[in-house]
Amino acid sequence: MLHEATKDKVEYVFGDSITALRQDERGVQVEFERGGFRTFDVVIGADGLHSAVRRLAFGPEQQFSSHLGQYLAIFPMANFLGLDNWQVWFRDEASGAGGGVYPVRDNTELRVTLGFMSEPVTYDYRDTEQQKRLMAERLAGLGWEVPKLLSGMAEAPDFYFDAMSQIHMDRWTTGRVALVGDAGHCASVLSGQGTSLALVGAYVLAEELGRTGIDHTAAFAAYERRVRPFVALNQALATENPDGPAPEESLNRAKNGISLDADA
Repeated sequence: MLHEATKDKVEYVFGDSITALRQDERGVQVEFERGGFRTFDVVIGADGLHSAVRRLAFGPEQQFSSHLGQYLAIFPMANFLGLDNWQVWFRDEASGAGGGVYPVRDNTELRVTLGFMSEPVTYDYRDTEQQKRLMAERLAGLGWEVPKLLSGMAEAPDFYFDAMSQIHMDRWTTGRVALVGDAGHCASVLSGQGTSLALVGAYVLAEELGRTGIDHTAAFAAYERRVRPFVALNQALATENPDGPAPEESLNRAKNGISLDADA
């Protein structure tokens, strides 16, 4: 949706990544994996939990990442359960493994979430087949319809898997580089607020950068000042409610944690 709305005004480069950043008072020189350098006024890292921009500008991910003790996988499959606007959640108390299913696309498809409790495990976050095997091993032996869900996972063309982690940083900006969304303050899938945090943060940052008569330093400072309270409340949705959905009170507190009016 964002690409469709902006493709005629924004240059998109696919199939490439940033390998180095060099800043000076005039801009940021960016080196690309497929070769070449370009210089930009500012660089905004919006590249997720495992942000390359964050690593290049601020340091290794490990110093900012906080593991929440869980791993989750999400994937689609046919609605073999015949669920009609209804969701089902299950959990094995002995192992802490479990998940949930709910219908999407007019009840024609299931969105499946599977997970297990664990201390940090080593895996390649780019190796989808390895991740599927890891999830299947951890949920092997569970009853109900879990074998069918695992079979669907093996064939799923779209698959997400990652540790439930949060990113905590003292600052999201350095020089001419800033971070938004999960790159700067991942709240984890457990919060249910990743997209909201990313879009709100990007909106505020764009507004501050677009103000007349201020430079990027003032814009970055205003962005952090306005968005940090909102981030803290939304990150708390995951840490305060680790075993289930956040209560209405917590959700309302998070929603009211920011004003999009810079003068409020």
